[in-house]
Amino acid sequence: MRKVKFINSVRASLRHKGDMKRILPLIWLLVSSGFGQTVYVPVDHWVYDFLQRLETQRIVPVLLSGAKPLTRSEIAGHLAPLYNSDSLAFKLSAVQRQQLDYLAVEFQEELALRRRPTSLDKLTRHKWIDPWLPDAVYHNGRNFLSIDSPPFQLYVDPVLARQRMWTTADSLANTEKVFENAQGLQLRGAVGRVGFYVHVADHQEWGTRRYPGIVNYTRERLGFVRGNGKGLDHDETHAYLLYQHKYFTISFGKDVNRWGPGCFGQLALSDYPTSYDQLKYSIAGRRIRFTGLAAVLQHYNSEFFSGGHEEKYLAGHRLEFAPLPWLNVGLHETIIYGGRKFEAAYLNPVMFYRSAEHYLGDRDNATMGLDLEMTPIRGCTFYGELFLDDISTSKLSTGFYGNKYAFTLGGRRVNALGIADLDLRAEYTRIRPFTYEHWGATGYWHYATLLGHWLGPNSTGWLMEAVYRVSQPLYVKADLRLIRHGANTTEQNFGGDPFLLREPGRDPEYVNQLDGLLQTADQLTLFASYEFLRHYFIQCEWRYAGYDNQLTEQTSSRGISRRFTLRLQVNY
Repeated sequence: MRKVKFINSVRASLRHKGDMKRILPLIWLLVSSGFGQTVYVPVDHWVYDFLQRLETQRIVPVLLSGAKPLTRSEIAGHLAPLYNSDSLAFKLSAVQRQQLDYLAVEFQEELALRRRPTSLDKLTRHKWIDPWLPDAVYHNGRNFLSIDSPPFQLYVDPVLARQRMWTTADSLANTEKVFENAQGLQLRGAVGRVGFYVHVADHQEWGTRRYPGIVNYTRERLGFVRGNGKGLDHDETHAYLLYQHKYFTISFGKDVNRWGPGCFGQLALSDYPTSYDQLKYSIAGRRIRFTGLAAVLQHYNSEFFSGGHEEKYLAGHRLEFAPLPWLNVGLHETIIYGGRKFEAAYLNPVMFYRSAEHYLGDRDNATMGLDLEMTPIRGCTFYGELFLDDISTSKLSTGFYGNKYAFTLGGRRVNALGIADLDLRAEYTRIRPFTYEHWGATGYWHYATLLGHWLGPNSTGWLMEAVYRVSQPLYVKADLRLIRHGANTTEQNFGGDPFLLREPGRDPEYVNQLDGLLQTADQLTLFASYEFLRHYFIQCEWRYAGYDNQLTEQTSSRGISRRFTLRLQVNY
């Protein structure tokens, strides 16, 4: 009975009641033609996981979502059939129907659905609030401010986060306290046929940690950071212009990319580093998608903030196709180079980068990769990724340092153990020594963060996760990570640091996985997130970690740590 009510309520929300057959082609025209303006959906939005669950359940066809982000109109194109098919809607759980109802408001313009009342509507129309609250605030029940006056569209939201973290560990004499604040603005919209997006946030961190004095520097995951003696300040901005028409999309600005099926990290391009300037385009069909990328990176070194600044360039392209309804195949290449002008050869979308690199004198850092994602049985997805940095086929079965590669294998079970909305996932990643390492301004990093997997070279990681979505606003997660890393000694480089070059004659030519000083970390994390009001979240996390790190061949450091984090955030 609830499913029938849900279907009927969705139908009633269409602009022309009782005219389903006539309005459906119009919806698809608006979604697929690109006439409505659009921007990307951030890579960490939960709608991607929602659709991938449906793909695993074979409720929606293959998504071709290996190169994120996708645009709002592309996401809406996958969502639209769910609102107009009795057979599809009946396959959804109660929580999935709540999520679908939420997304109907989130993508109301692209789906051409009449706006539904939201939790913000109930709040702003309360008898104690409505008289003094300006009508423009949350007028559409979703965005703080909105203007829809063609050819101009604008949606504005505040960005606000408050995070408090407390850590106890055997190595700490007292409880470590770290406090973080963030505030800023997010806006998106369109002028004519061009969409735009801006997300800017200013961050402050302080606490009991030791912080540098008034100095400019960088830190992992961050770009420019300024120390003030008591803490640090940094800002993060995503800003770009986007044009989409039918199957073609092009964007220019500052953003991130996520390539590959991995959940806990991607081997080729991940969203782990800070954003960077880029020109990107994609051509998408029903079962094939091609993405091209040209970007400017910052090559960080010890002289970066004192006159030794170097820029470097990234070029990449990715072909993704679905030869079978349950199989998605991705192929990609990347190239990093620096110390000279931008190379036209790397803008050629049909050129193999290895061939272009050889033509240009073999001076650059080329990589390639293959990934697969398959759903051979309903409810189960298996995936894998192979990343090739460098390889010598004649020495492939040996520990030759020049064999730089990595792979990820994983699987996901939806509605596990017969429990609706419970997902189990396991993922294993293995990264060979010296992977990502390269000389000069061709290293595989942006600022001081790898472009690829956060584990780094000479590492393995078992990552297991159980997620249960109690309702649309509430979900809980348990995450177990078993991480192993082979660190360098003071005398020799075993390929555990991507920023440190191997020195012939001093460092070993043959290195096995996890050679060097073995460092282990086993972490159990419990996480809960509750959206008590649309775009308003409260989150808490508890982490228990045990570590055992070799300091020398004879000594080691062992201990445990406990961390609790509480976070309040608005539209972040």
